[in-house]
Amino acid sequence: MRKPEPSRAISADEWRQIVDGAVGTAIITTDLEGRVTSWNEGASRMLGWTASDVLGETLERLFPPGEGASALRQEMTDALTVGRGGGTEGWRICRDGSQIWAVGEMSPIRDRAGAVVGFTKILHDRTKSREAQEAISEERRALEILNRAGSALAAKTDLQELVQIVTDAGVELTGAEFGAFFYNVENEAGESYMLYTLSGAPAEAFSKFPMPRNTAVFAPTFSGEGIVRSDDITRDPRYGQNAPRKGMPEGHLPVRSYLAVPVISRSGEVIGGLFFGHADIGVFDARSERGLEGLAAEAAVAIDNARLFQALERELTQRRKAESELADSEARLRLATEAAEIGTWDYHPASNELRWDVRCKQLFGLSPEAAVTYAGSFIAGIHPDDRERADEAVRRAIDPEGTGRYDIEYRTIGIEDGRQRWISASGRALFDADQGTRFVGTVIDITERKATEDRLHQLNERLEERVEAEIRKRAEAEEALRQSQKMEAIGQLTGGIAHDFNNLLAGIIGSLEIIERRISEGRTEGIERFINGAQTSAQRAAALTQRLLAFSRRQTLDPKPTDVNRLVFGMEDLIARTVGPAIKVEVVGAAGLWPTRIDTVQLESALLNLAINARDAMPDGGKLTIETANKWLDNRAGRERDLPPGQYISVCVTDTGTGISKDIADRIFDPFFTTKPIGRGTGLGLSMIHGFVRQSGGQVRVYSEPGQGTTMCLYLPRYSGDVMDDTVAVESPIPETGAGETVLVIDDEPTVRMLIVEVLEEAGYVALEAEDGPSGLKILQSDVRVDLLITDVGLPGGMNGRQIADAARVGRPDLKVLFVTGFAENAAVGNGHLEAGMEVITKPFVMTELANKITDMIEHRHSGA
Repeated sequence: MRKPEPSRAISADEWRQIVDGAVGTAIITTDLEGRVTSWNEGASRMLGWTASDVLGETLERLFPPGEGASALRQEMTDALTVGRGGGTEGWRICRDGSQIWAVGEMSPIRDRAGAVVGFTKILHDRTKSREAQEAISEERRALEILNRAGSALAAKTDLQELVQIVTDAGVELTGAEFGAFFYNVENEAGESYMLYTLSGAPAEAFSKFPMPRNTAVFAPTFSGEGIVRSDDITRDPRYGQNAPRKGMPEGHLPVRSYLAVPVISRSGEVIGGLFFGHADIGVFDARSERGLEGLAAEAAVAIDNARLFQALERELTQRRKAESELADSEARLRLATEAAEIGTWDYHPASNELRWDVRCKQLFGLSPEAAVTYAGSFIAGIHPDDRERADEAVRRAIDPEGTGRYDIEYRTIGIEDGRQRWISASGRALFDADQGTRFVGTVIDITERKATEDRLHQLNERLEERVEAEIRKRAEAEEALRQSQKMEAIGQLTGGIAHDFNNLLAGIIGSLEIIERRISEGRTEGIERFINGAQTSAQRAAALTQRLLAFSRRQTLDPKPTDVNRLVFGMEDLIARTVGPAIKVEVVGAAGLWPTRIDTVQLESALLNLAINARDAMPDGGKLTIETANKWLDNRAGRERDLPPGQYISVCVTDTGTGISKDIADRIFDPFFTTKPIGRGTGLGLSMIHGFVRQSGGQVRVYSEPGQGTTMCLYLPRYSGDVMDDTVAVESPIPETGAGETVLVIDDEPTVRMLIVEVLEEAGYVALEAEDGPSGLKILQSDVRVDLLITDVGLPGGMNGRQIADAARVGRPDLKVLFVTGFAENAAVGNGHLEAGMEVITKPFVMTELANKITDMIEHRHSGA
């Protein structure tokens, strides 16, 4: 044999080719300092760096940040001491920043002398192996969670606990930060759902937010379309599609990763939805979907079972409750019938079988053990006079064509005890196939009631007389009380009038005495002062009378269609000057304010009076507001203000003053009631306003609290017509003598008639006089020319001034009429409603005012007005 040739050593190039050929393994050599001396092709493919990138560099970059130096030093130390370093799996960093899961070992490189001159690093990529292990581990974990949840669900029947288990399992299964289960229960608007359980977050996290609506994001889940998963829900095209198009409200739990799965019952009903979220992006994957799909299926089965169990429990509970209530009802009925001593019967017409309880037998005079029959017990036990009537009532009740009702009273004669009793019986018949099958009812002893009715009947015959006598006595007492109250009110009223009028009359009488004495003595110097004093007192007396008549609602008003906004704004300066600079006045007029028909003079006087009262309530200054508004009062609002429902305007005067208490507010409209010091007020101002407004068809209301100011509101009825221009006309001078106009004056007071005639003659008119209605009417019904009739309203002779005017206008339809009234004949004038060509002047009046009024009326006649 030929001797084998000795083996040849592998060259460096050949060794390099071998090393680079191991493309699945990274083979790296370093010097003693850990710097790379060689880098094979497998290392480049695995880690991304080429040999030129890493030669002379350490391997620290392969380890996670902060671990490289210590890990490399430990591997080299272990390689020197035990011959091998590393060997532990871990993350390694690649050139592009990605990570691989790898295991590597480091061993020493020795020279021929055995000295260590460097190290060899062998690195194997275990990433796919790790991923496979993690997948298996995750599947195992998911199965454990699902099995654990399934076992728990199988043992639960409480829906709250059951759904909470599912929600908690879903959070654990998917790695979500929080999860929730919403029942698919819509509200009346069909847009929101009901939160039932929450996991991973406190309930307060959702308490301040509305329930989710049927948006593009939520709709697929609640309609059962399938699973919705989004790596970043804020970038999903379905997100923020509903108003206000902001997505989640401010303060909501942060949700980027989103996963929702419907929970569908066996019948296909979408019970609800499981929703899971995470603040990070891309948390959920396909494995999460598969796990939740299985969990939702288990949840649906468990919820269906729980519902069935709960329905069964409710049915059993209701049945037990019904049985218990029936037993209780029967027991109560038995106790009630025993306590009320009510007897019962049960009669079967087909078999003629009759059953009575003990009480029923007692009422027919039978012992508890006695047997009963229809003819031998029921019919035989009834009083002979009532027997036929009772039997006929039973026949009608069990007749299929009858009412089935039985209500009757009859007498019984006890079969065994012979005692007579009155019985009240009530029963009902039951029918089957147009045949009475059963007749049941009750009987009660009314013997005592009948005896009582007889006694009451006898008493009633005598009681009517006693009641009539008592009613007469009560009426007399009530009339006496009313008379006493009336006299007390009259006493208060006359006392106040007497006090004020005595003061005024003292000024008038005293001034006239001094004037008379000085004229008789021939001294006229300074007499004007006493004339003015008498006139002032007389005017104050007239004003007092006007207030009194306004309070009694008997003054004569001159109502006209009025724009109240214009009137109030026109008084603003006057009111401001009246209340003084310390009080700020503000007028607020409502836009489109309706007109009203009112006596403007009285309304201005009322507003000025209210402003003065408000000023007195603000001694240290304040704010006075006059505000107008349209008011539509319904039935309730009208009742609160004592007004019929309808359209009104309101004029409210509000101050910031001291306010008034309720007990005072209830009395402020009483005549002569005032809270002001003596001499500061008559107590008629507010009563005058109240009377004027009520006479005008309105109402006054006060709203106040002590220390909070006061609001006085006048409610006036709306006027539907147009408002006339209230431009003031320039007065014409009194016509000269010789014009030829004739004026008839009718007044029963000679002095008043004399004064009017004097004014007419001074003005150049022809004056005719009559002292009563009949004599004046004769002139008016004659051919005598009469251009103007001046008549007092209250006249003797059976006819008042308005009746005379109406009778005169039958033959003189264009006759002008001027009524003279002392305020108290308002009803005779027509309650403020005068016809065209009629006007009113009130006593007392100034002569120049009378002259101007006469001139205006006659001149308007000539002008065709």
